[in-house]
Amino acid sequence: MSEKQQFLFVRHGETVGNLEKIAHGQSESPLNDRGIRQAQITAAMLREWDTQYHRVYTSPLSRAHHTGQHIAEALGIPIDTHDDLVEGFLGDWEGITYKELDEFGFAKHSIRDDDFRGHNGESPNQLADRMGSVLEEIRAQHPGENIIFVSHGAAIAHLLARLMDTTPAFGHQYLMHNSAITEITFHGDDDKPELSTLNFHEHLPEDLKVDPMRRDQKAKTTVAFPRTVDDLTNEWLQNIMSPYIDDATITGFTPQVIGVGEGFMGQLARVALTYAEEINTAPLSLIAKFAATRSDTREMARDQSLYRREIGFYRDIGEEVGIRVPVCYYSDFDEKTQYFVMLLEDMAPGEPSDQVVGTSKETSRQVIEQFAKMHAKWWNSDKLDNYDWAKWIINEMSMDEGLVRLKKSIKQIEETGKFDAYPEMKRLMYLLPPLFRMEPAPPYPFSLTHGDLRSDNIIQPSAKGGEFCVLDWQLAGKGDPVNDIARWMAQSISIEDRKETEQELLKLYHDKLIEHGVTGYSYKKFVNGYKMNLVVILVMFSMDMDSVDQSSDRAKALFHQFYSRLDSALADWELEKLLKVLPLLLPFIKFSTWFKMLFKPKTSSAVQ
Repeated sequence: MSEKQQFLFVRHGETVGNLEKIAHGQSESPLNDRGIRQAQITAAMLREWDTQYHRVYTSPLSRAHHTGQHIAEALGIPIDTHDDLVEGFLGDWEGITYKELDEFGFAKHSIRDDDFRGHNGESPNQLADRMGSVLEEIRAQHPGENIIFVSHGAAIAHLLARLMDTTPAFGHQYLMHNSAITEITFHGDDDKPELSTLNFHEHLPEDLKVDPMRRDQKAKTTVAFPRTVDDLTNEWLQNIMSPYIDDATITGFTPQVIGVGEGFMGQLARVALTYAEEINTAPLSLIAKFAATRSDTREMARDQSLYRREIGFYRDIGEEVGIRVPVCYYSDFDEKTQYFVMLLEDMAPGEPSDQVVGTSKETSRQVIEQFAKMHAKWWNSDKLDNYDWAKWIINEMSMDEGLVRLKKSIKQIEETGKFDAYPEMKRLMYLLPPLFRMEPAPPYPFSLTHGDLRSDNIIQPSAKGGEFCVLDWQLAGKGDPVNDIARWMAQSISIEDRKETEQELLKLYHDKLIEHGVTGYSYKKFVNGYKMNLVVILVMFSMDMDSVDQSSDRAKALFHQFYSRLDSALADWELEKLLKVLPLLLPFIKFSTWFKMLFKPKTSSAVQ
């Protein structure tokens, strides 16, 4: 079983039972008219799908089999039925309502206990075992063939949790919309596949999208989630948080807006929760994150896909990133308006350091070590190309558009004296326009990058407790890993501390990359990349940032530190000569990068 093999999982279309909010399990419930439309649209979409599939296997239940028939006919491939692709058996609870299922605590018990069988049905482990066996059987029967499975929400979710080696076995994070698709790839004999697409349902029109985690939703026609902290309600929080609070009842909540500086692109609030019962396992607070109320800020977020990036990061990678990040309880996003909401784990009593003052030397060492570990894990990983949100952020804007913005910004800086206190930035900004003469080469080497690595986004333990954690992934994606390091050094450390520790920290980062398996990357190349990324940061801060809210006293102090620290680093590294020759070197750098990418090894890091 050594060949590459792909599997596409399709959840059946909407059924009469879905609409009536009945949990049918292994009982029959046929497709309704909406479900038939969903199946037809999904089948048509798969004609244009990149992967060529060779056959369809379906559950014997009519809702899955009829969905599979539409797909098989559209693709002109054979269809088979396998009894073990059936939905999980709900035992005594087959045919009860969703509300009754929740009242019995089915989700709560299944998430907490992989062997739960209090309903005399299948346990999460039994369902995962069954689905895993089917996959192995069919994979062995059809080596080298790509297979479509048409099955059920819980059955697919349990299988994905088993394949991805995640907990709990219940796999609630892998639940899919009706007629949504998930795609995985096995590379050779590797038992753990690559998850490239999860719950893709963008091909469905809005009136046919129904979120599987929101059973009260009839059709996704309007934004139903809270847009600001003032829109939060007890009822909404109870509904969303029910899988995480052990069936407790939320009796009230107290929101507190936090994070001036952390929340430039939106609104953050800590939400304290109170319960009717005493409970030790439910969170006492959470962080609610919302889009900016200013429309120009949301448009800026749209231009760079900022909100979409963070939601995609938590959906597709999250805790698998390689360093500690908050648990994401829930997210929702309206592409049209750019409003979104996220509910995240509150990392208190840990706290961020004060970026205006500057981060401690010890925290800087920990950040450098943690990000070397993360960058090494994703070093030159082609998996990043499978995430639609992870596109290199520089590609979000054309060079022509960028040059227009830069020239406009330079004129504004001249008129306002914005850079008068930062002489190196003011002097070097006039050398930036020639850099926009050609499209930049894609980053190589590349990795998963945070994109906004600075003190406000790092949580450290406090005297009361807590743990190291990284927040705010709105700029995450495929990029030059050295950019994260340059941003940290030029934004989060006082000028004095940077001068004292910069060489030590740069050497530490490179040593840790090598320790975690990165090869063919010299220290000299790394330092050259560091200097290049100081130029990239100069370009960023030379652009107009009027759409970013800088009205508070702390925001003004923060931007002063951004500018003064970068100004000092630019002077210390004497980058004027580099900026003058860079426009001449860009074509050669671009050709060299393409050449290296063309002949790169399939695995560039030992840590995958």
